[in-house]
Amino acid sequence: MFTLLPAAPATAADQLSVSPSGRDFFRLLLFFLSGALLAVALIMPAKAGENRILVIPANDGYGFEECLKTGDQCGLMVADAWCKAHGFGSSQGYGPETASSPESAPGYVVTCGDRID
Repeated sequence: MFTLLPAAPATAADQLSVSPSGRDFFRLLLFFLSGALLAVALIMPAKAGENRILVIPANDGYGFEECLKTGDQCGLMVADAWCKAHGFGSSQGYGPETASSPESAPGYVVTCGDRID
């Protein structure tokens, strides 16, 4: 059925081939270029899609609106905690949402600091 043939013996010239062909050199160059681009992409911070403005719904059931309405220390603590829970630094400001659509419940807008790495 099947016949096994012996492998062709490798010559000394095949084993000692030092100079890569143009195609091998191009593949090696692409490999190192890909690695360099990957390293740069991982090092650079991702800032394109981050939104530092968060909306806290007024009817969330936790009673945050009572703290955020008055504008005292309680509201600052809620805004800071909300920002930190979403991966941002301390809040830079908060207040009632003014551009609420008619079908959505009113809420409070919190502006957060930069993203925490």
